[in-house]
Amino acid sequence: MEKVSVITVNWNVAESLARCLNSIRTTKYPNLEVIVIDNASSTPIHPKGVIFIQNQTNIGLPRAWNQGLEQATGDYILILNPDTRLSADFFTKSIAYLKSHPGVGVLGPKFLDPDGTPQGSVFPEPSIIAAIREYWLGQKGLTQKHTPLNSQPTTVSSISGACMFLPKSTVVQVGKFTEKVFMYYEDLDYCRRLRRAGLKIIFHPGITIVHEHGQSAAKSGGSAQKYLRDASLWYNGPIKHYLLWFITWTGQKILKILA
Repeated sequence: MEKVSVITVNWNVAESLARCLNSIRTTKYPNLEVIVIDNASSTPIHPKGVIFIQNQTNIGLPRAWNQGLEQATGDYILILNPDTRLSADFFTKSIAYLKSHPGVGVLGPKFLDPDGTPQGSVFPEPSIIAAIREYWLGQKGLTQKHTPLNSQPTTVSSISGACMFLPKSTVVQVGKFTEKVFMYYEDLDYCRRLRRAGLKIIFHPGITIVHEHGQSAAKSGGSAQKYLRDASLWYNGPIKHYLLWFITWTGQKILKILA
């Protein structure tokens, strides 16, 4: 039975984390290790039955994920946000798919809101042309997270880091997550590195999770916007970052005038 290492990072979302850990247990997958990293939450947590790492400061999301990767001993790795809940068959379906598709570097499930509504989890690669078409020419759905309409597993450009299931061989081949950002764009960067390594990124609509979405980020206040801007500057480079910002800003202004 293949071993799975689940890595999740907590920052002031203890209630969500408890629901997440319970959903992991209810899958009843028999060979799990769960690694919880706490990024200096204001209220101490004491999760039981897990490998627990307590950071004295908030070191950011990808750096904490890397702490988990250093501890992980599984054949497969699940990077998981604490504001998620797994379906009962998550592990069996994910492992079965990766075992039969050795060219896949990472798999992402279909995200659902708590009410069952599909939630976007697939990212297009940031593009000046796509931004112009969407924000200046009105062709919607080209630049934002979305849910592919395909009913079968689909190769995509990037998936959300809220739930990334990957074989340990991916980490061996591609390495750990970038530590050049505090949060945001670390998932796009990892998927870009996978593509460059010739590995596929798969969105699998037959595997689902519930995602409460952005619990920790919501508590960051204005800091989250700074982290997002800084990460975009790093990932896209200054020229592309500011062009994307200008296209988006002017397009939104035009839409308000025309509304």
